Order: sequence, then C-alpha cells, then structure tokens
Amino acid sequence: MESLLILQIIAHFLADFTFQPQRWCDRKEMKLISKQHFYHAAVVFVSSWLLALNFGFWLPALIIAVTHFGLDVLKSFLAKKNFLTKYWFFIDQALHLAIIVLIVNLFYDDNSRYAIFDWTFHYATNKLILILALILCTSPANVFIKKIMAAYAIFHIKDRKNVSLVRAGRIIGTLERILTFVLILVDQFTAVGFIFAAKSILRFRDTDKTEAKTEYLLIGSLLSFGIAILLGIFYKEIICKS
Repeated sequence: MESLLILQIIAHFLADFTFQPQRWCDRKEMKLISKQHFYHAAVVFVSSWLLALNFGFWLPALIIAVTHFGLDVLKSFLAKKNFLTKYWFFIDQALHLAIIVLIVNLFYDDNSRYAIFDWTFHYATNKLILILALILCTSPANVFIKKIMAAYAIFHIKDRKNVSLVRAGRIIGTLERILTFVLILVDQFTAVGFIFAAKSILRFRDTDKTEAKTEYLLIGSLLSFGIAILLGIFYKEIICKS
C-alpha cells in the first residue's frame, strides 16, 4: 500500500503544481466556478489514474478528482469572502493529502483476498520517495516559499525590470534545490555551503542594495536551501536507513 500511496502523492503534486499553469490559478481565484476548475480536475483524474499503474483505479481516481474540484471551489468562495486567505493554501494542501490517504486506505486491502483491486506490481518505496523529493524541489517548493512569504506579509516592491526576471529566479531556485538535494545525498555538505556563499556574493553585487530587498532575498534563499537540505537529510538518514 505504501507504494500506491506515494504514487498518488506524486500524482497530486504533479497535477496541482507542475501541470497547472499560473493562469489557471489566477482565473480560478476570479470566479467561483470556471472552466479552469474543470480542466484542473481532469488533470487530477488523469494523473491519479495513470500513476496508480492499474487501470482498475479509475473509481478512486475519480473520487480524488471530484473532491479536489470541491475543495478548489470552496477555496475560490473563501477567497472572495477574504476568509483565511493567507493560510488557505496550507489548509488546502493538508486536506488534499488527507483525502488521498483516506481513499487509498479505503480502496486497498493488502490483507484481504477480497481486495477491490489486484495490485500486480510492487515498487521500491525508497525509490518512489526519491522521485517525490525531487518533484518537491521544483514547482511545489517555489509556490510554498511564495505562500510562506505572503502569509507573513514579506514583500518586495518590484519594478518592471525585476518582474521580467521572476521566471529566471524560479528556475534558479529549482536548480539550486535539486543540486543541494543531490549533494546532501552524497555527503557533500561543503559544496552546499559553497553554493550558498556564491549565491550570496552574487546577490550582494546587485546594484539594488536596499535593506528591504536584501532581507527579502535572504529569507527566500534560506527557505529554498532549507527545503532542499531537510528533504535530503530526511531521505538519506530516515528513508535509506529504514
């Protein structure tokens, strides 16, 4: 069951972050129910169904997609009411994951010969967690950092030039987290420190040295490296040794 659960969590993060364009998120915030809600629910269903690696999983995948759709509509409604706006992202993600755990437990019975589905393939759990950790280092981490900073009202006023570099910043953040994660796995902690120091030097040489921007970038960098380091230590010290 562990392999199926991890596969479904991978499907969730792919559908909710990697395969969901920002314009869909923006559109869903503008309307209570939009076509983007249905597009996203369809992506959730396909991701969940395919990554189950068993075509008999269509019903649980459908339930996951429908509940995901319902939570997205609820989030849009609460956004219009300006209720828990700062924290709904974290609540929403917790609810999605809780539903996935519940559905997998309901539709999988490893000890009963009356199990609803016959799972033929078994996958190394630690390898799936490695894939999940690498995925978390990409788009999910970018959004998580953004939401954390928004929740604590940490903003930096950007001009047109800086706005044009937002995408580049996200790519840099993704690459630094993946590299940091890999270096942690091979015990190259010194190299991680070198990357952080090199990035800090480059930031310091920026022509815009306002205190607000410096603190903003420092918080973002610490969150970015912190996520990668924690994931690396968790995988190396707990998953690999269990």
